[in-house]
Amino acid sequence: MSIAVIRRVFIRLIEARLEITAEGYYSCDLTRKIPVRVDLVSINGPVGFGIIQSLTGEEKPLSDYVNALEKSASIIEVRVTHETPVQYWTEVIHQLKKKSIHETILESGCMSRLPIVIEGGTQIHHLLAPDQDAFRLVFDTLRSRFSKVRVLNIRRSPRGSLGPGLTTKQLDAIKLAISRGYYDMPRKSEIKHLAKKLKIKRVAMQERLRRAERTIMYQFAEEYF
Repeated sequence: MSIAVIRRVFIRLIEARLEITAEGYYSCDLTRKIPVRVDLVSINGPVGFGIIQSLTGEEKPLSDYVNALEKSASIIEVRVTHETPVQYWTEVIHQLKKKSIHETILESGCMSRLPIVIEGGTQIHHLLAPDQDAFRLVFDTLRSRFSKVRVLNIRRSPRGSLGPGLTTKQLDAIKLAISRGYYDMPRKSEIKHLAKKLKIKRVAMQERLRRAERTIMYQFAEEYF
């Protein structure tokens, strides 16, 4: 079996963060003018549930955004379900003339891992594609329909699995550390106690936790920075 065939067999799931800009697309147009960040946390057909955060620390951008939504031709109804001076929770029913970014991703056989982040005129999608062909299809389709599509980062999972990619031993170590209060403040357990529970040396326990923490932090950095 050639190297190329081996790669095709083992490289499965693709995860990518895409920055998508769409001119004339209500959420992009509004966040380009109003200093808010929208986290779209749930989608049910034409209904989207989002959390709007003020980027100025004031409430005015939130009310401005909701008022602008209500006036948009793409919006049927807007309902604020919870509000604070710096954050509104909303339920929005929209009706678009063309396929949305989210619908385009779904019809290409891929998915967006929520939340979808909308800020400064762009949408950030954490895209999941089952293989290279599906990723190529969705990327080309998005580029044909929307103004600009940029790959922020991309990684491939040989096992087709999601998550931070911890080994079984690292995952067991993290679970034990959390359950025993190792990460509490103040700590309720020490490395030596965790090592004794797993019947390994203290230095081995410390190394497992540090490797796991490094993997988790790197993935967090890729996701949000």
